[in-house]
Amino acid sequence: MFTFINKFVVTGDQAEFEAVLDQIGRYMAKQPGYRAHRLYRSMQGRPVYVEMAEWDSPDAHRAAASGETFRESVTALMSLATAEPGGFELISD
Repeated sequence: MFTFINKFVVTGDQAEFEAVLDQIGRYMAKQPGYRAHRLYRSMQGRPVYVEMAEWDSPDAHRAAASGETFRESVTALMSLATAEPGGFELISD
C-alpha cells in the first residue's frame, strides 16, 4: 500500500478550494489502484487542510496523476493554495 499525504495552506476562497479538491477526489476515486481518501481541516482557525489518499502502489498514483483532467484541476487548485505533497509508507499501525 502507498499513502499520499498533502498539506494545503489556502490562500484563496476556501469554498472554491474545497469544491476543486472534491472534483479531484471524485476523479481519483475512479482510477485503478485507488483505495481511500480522507480530508482534514485544521481546527486552529487557520485555513490549513491535510489530505490523505491510499493507493495500491506509487505507480498507480503516478498513473492517475498523469491524466490531463487531473493536471488541469491541480492548476486551478494551486491558484487557491500552496501545497506540501509527499508519498509515505506505513511503519506501524
